[in-house]
Amino acid sequence: MLEFKNLHIGYKKVLFEVKDLTLNSGQLVSVIGKNGTGKTTFLNTILGINKPLQGTVKVSDRNIQELKRNELVTLFSHVSSKFDGVNYLSVYDLIAMGRAPYTNMLNQLREVDREIINSVIEKLNLTKLKDYSTSQISDGERQIAIIGKALAQQTKIIILDEPTAFLDYTNRRKVIKLLKEIAVEQDKLILISTHNIDLCIECSDLIIAVDDTKKSIILYQDKMDKSHLIEEVFGN
Repeated sequence: MLEFKNLHIGYKKVLFEVKDLTLNSGQLVSVIGKNGTGKTTFLNTILGINKPLQGTVKVSDRNIQELKRNELVTLFSHVSSKFDGVNYLSVYDLIAMGRAPYTNMLNQLREVDREIINSVIEKLNLTKLKDYSTSQISDGERQIAIIGKALAQQTKIIILDEPTAFLDYTNRRKVIKLLKEIAVEQDKLILISTHNIDLCIECSDLIIAVDDTKKSIILYQDKMDKSHLIEEVFGN
């Protein structure tokens, strides 16, 4: 589904390379590494925001750099580390923003859009909160609501940059396990950048670790010893 070939990511200089990698639907993939190693740049390159210095990113055999904005928003949804919704908007209206790529110029919702929104709300157990303002709910609930916006967009790939950065451990675990469940049940490819090593090991199908010394990546597909992973990735 998502294919990388001889990819060099960075700005004026290469942060790291991804020589040959394919990611498939139904997977939760975690990207880890030290601060400043290029995790966000990597995600932004996938989203088509940053141009690769070299190589290609393809989604379903289509080069990301050749796709138009209106095509990208039907392929990728994105959740940033900070709340990127609108304060005082209701939970329902926040999730409804995910339907924007499919509505008319006035953003009028069709019946099919409402069905999708209500389905997402039910899936995420947000029914009791749907009329609440986003300023009235907890940080964990607000982050789940913004994930709901991404789900309502109905893309096959969801990319999240530090989605649990400002949550306590209980809500971090809840969000990561929810993402794993969605990846499997809805056959989506979900990529997250995170520093939560414990939850990565527990829930990820694949861990992409950035080695800032070799400017390359290390792939972990099996459950591994946490201390070994920390030493290999963060010990330099």
